[in-house]
Amino acid sequence: MSDANRQKMATYVRLFQGGDFDAIRAMLAEDVKLELVNRLRLEGREGIGRYFTRYAEETRWRFALGAIEGRPVMLVFDSAGPMEMPAHFVLLDWREDEIAAIRDFLFAPYVLETVDWVRLA
Repeated sequence: MSDANRQKMATYVRLFQGGDFDAIRAMLAEDVKLELVNRLRLEGREGIGRYFTRYAEETRWRFALGAIEGRPVMLVFDSAGPMEMPAHFVLLDWREDEIAAIRDFLFAPYVLETVDWVRLA
């Protein structure tokens, strides 16, 4: 994983942890794509705004920088459950410094059973 990609994901995770969704929205490409795996696909900066609103309303999630099979990800832990293993993860694709795609595995947690993951400091 490149240091640049790791740093971009670390920034995204820090903003999520702090609830600074306006700063995250500013990072989105105009044609950003969102996939809630097994559930929903949306496209465009304006179209995915409610995605961040829903995360802002949910207080049980805890976020950490991690890697899945060598790619930086945001690991999402459910504070109501065991904190040793993430409940799901979020994968981003970048176009320079803009977020081009978000793949959120909230509705496909079983994927964690088939991948190698690690929490990064």
